[in-house]
Amino acid sequence: MNPDKYYSELGASYEPGVLTTVVLAAEELARQGKKIIGLTGGMYDVESFPWKEVRSTLVDASEDDWKVMLQYGGTRGIQPLREEICEWMKGHSIEADPYSEIMIMTGSQEALDIVARIFMDPGDVVIVGAPTYLSALTAFAPSKPDIREAKLDADGMDPEALEETIKQVIAEGKEVKLLYIIPTFQNPMSSMLTMERREKIIALAKKYDFLILEDNPYGYITFEDEMPKPIKALDDEGRVMYTSTFSKIVSPGMRIGWLVARKEFIVKMAEAKGSTIISNDLVSQYAAAKLFERGDVDRQIEKMKKVYRKKRDVMLETMDTYFPKEAKWNAPKGGLFLWVELPEDVNATELLMEAVGRGVAYLPGSSFFNSEVHNHMRLNYSHPSIDDIVEGIKILGTLLKERV
Repeated sequence: MNPDKYYSELGASYEPGVLTTVVLAAEELARQGKKIIGLTGGMYDVESFPWKEVRSTLVDASEDDWKVMLQYGGTRGIQPLREEICEWMKGHSIEADPYSEIMIMTGSQEALDIVARIFMDPGDVVIVGAPTYLSALTAFAPSKPDIREAKLDADGMDPEALEETIKQVIAEGKEVKLLYIIPTFQNPMSSMLTMERREKIIALAKKYDFLILEDNPYGYITFEDEMPKPIKALDDEGRVMYTSTFSKIVSPGMRIGWLVARKEFIVKMAEAKGSTIISNDLVSQYAAAKLFERGDVDRQIEKMKKVYRKKRDVMLETMDTYFPKEAKWNAPKGGLFLWVELPEDVNATELLMEAVGRGVAYLPGSSFFNSEVHNHMRLNYSHPSIDDIVEGIKILGTLLKERV
């Protein structure tokens, strides 16, 4: 039997990405008894999970609570969790009606998928940052939008570059449907969009009549005292959809995210969600609601800020010592990643498997562009131990010095 005969066009389009390739290579090395240090995915620090707090939410649950948790739930999520998140977001300058303007998601990744299904037709113009979150590109791909890029720098997306991209689209006789943006500790660059730029971008959305999908998985992990307001907080027309997640602040395994949008959009997206998973895991939702109610979420965020700041500092200090002087990077002020720019003749994509062979993995920058750019790498400091960060950076530094 030829399995290729049976795939749909969409099914045939799915191929292992770079992260899958790295994971498979790591598994093979593990079978050989070799260690690989992963500076790749944005995973949680394994020693910092609030497992006692999560456990207590379920141990303390009543019989009536369990009768609810073990039943089917509503597509939009349980009401106590929606209310707790909406109350919590007020402290971050976002107002939302817990009954009509928020949905609980299976992580924010599901929000990207649903937004693509509801708002993107083949050929619709969607603007993303250059670079941008790689799994946003894969989430959007089945809808076949026309992806355009706008340049990013240390201060996030450049509004002038964005408007230039918009004008190019208009000159082709098209319109921009949606802007996807990670304004706070952007993935992969960890850049911070200034308040002035946020105001200019929402003004451009009004001027040219497009939607904004604001993705904020990392913004709560800040090493700064003052934070600019989310773009959603500047939205007085309901054209900004805002998504965030439990995955970076409490636990990725609980698979809790949320999407805030105008009520008309929520109605459509709830129907789309109902056709796939029906409802999220109610046990995780119940636990998450209790963690918000008891203040455990804020305490955990403060804890993780200290953990990740220390790891970031160790990575930066080790890079200063072992990386070639031709490599360039900025110290992130929050988030989980460090973005490295290499000389143009150094191909980080081709270098990856050699690095894996030496015992360290990273994500090549090419994964984060919709165009061909190969001289960048993204390094993660949240997941590896401090000892692994030091060892991994030493290995990478040696390899890079051989190439630069």
